[in-house]
Amino acid sequence: MSTRSKLILFASVAAIALGVFFLPRLARRIDSAVDPLWERAAANEAQYRAMTNAFPIASEVVADHPTRRLYEKHKAALLESGYIETRELRMRQKLPSGRSANTFFWDFYSRFPGVEVTVRGVKSDQPPVVVVTARKSDFGTLGAIEQFISHYDPRK
Repeated sequence: MSTRSKLILFASVAAIALGVFFLPRLARRIDSAVDPLWERAAANEAQYRAMTNAFPIASEVVADHPTRRLYEKHKAALLESGYIETRELRMRQKLPSGRSANTFFWDFYSRFPGVEVTVRGVKSDQPPVVVVTARKSDFGTLGAIEQFISHYDPRK
């Protein structure tokens, strides 16, 4: 066996031995850093689901109703943690009539049930402003809610 072959064999064995020794430690280190993040994200998503499930009832009842208090508690906690936010988004087109605002709400809630949304300036000459409280991931160029509002066509 030549010296070069022995050197390659030694380097390969050393690399495998180091991998066997350090890989489990590295995996444990990564798991210990990532697990709390996954748990927090899962808890935030569960709280968001509870909030959106409570919204249809909470929006119809008085402030001291238990479902309303539950909704407000979840909303405040998620806003504080930064998981959700409230944004104002302008529609591209103005709504042709008052009934088209009802159609917008029907279309919006059929796609995003339980998400808090209001529309301002329906009777203005400018396109209306939609105020939405939802997950941060639902906004932005790839966000489903922002895409829906920016591409909403009231004539359909």
